[in-house]
Amino acid sequence: MSARVATGAPLLPLSEARAEQSSSDLRVQAWPPPPHDPRERELVLRVDGWEVRLFGEHKFQYFVRHGLWHAQLWQPEARVSVLTPSRLTCELYEVFPIAAWKARAESYAELSEMIEREHGVLLSRRVVWQALECGLVQRVKGRSSAAS
Repeated sequence: MSARVATGAPLLPLSEARAEQSSSDLRVQAWPPPPHDPRERELVLRVDGWEVRLFGEHKFQYFVRHGLWHAQLWQPEARVSVLTPSRLTCELYEVFPIAAWKARAESYAELSEMIEREHGVLLSRRVVWQALECGLVQRVKGRSSAAS
């Protein structure tokens, strides 16, 4: 499947977003709003066209201590952001953009369907997704709880 948004156009800060004419379609390239802006996190891994992004040291302690720790999956071609469940997202997956804003999903299946329908891109297989979430999010949360 192909991404709905064409690649190659420069990404601009929201405050400097500008319309660009590309062939016959007009599109605006802008960074998503926080907490979905991938520039807020560090790239740690690439899987199936998705970037796995995490906060670095300066924010790590704060987010873990307050139950807000999560990972972000960023699909740069489709410009889709997914946050894993945390207190920040009411313990649900959160995706941006869906219908021009944020949407939440309770399960991988619901999340995957929503992204494929809206953007025409696939999430990594469920087993890959669960391994990433377990290793990068749930284990960190578990260690934090045990240390408290």
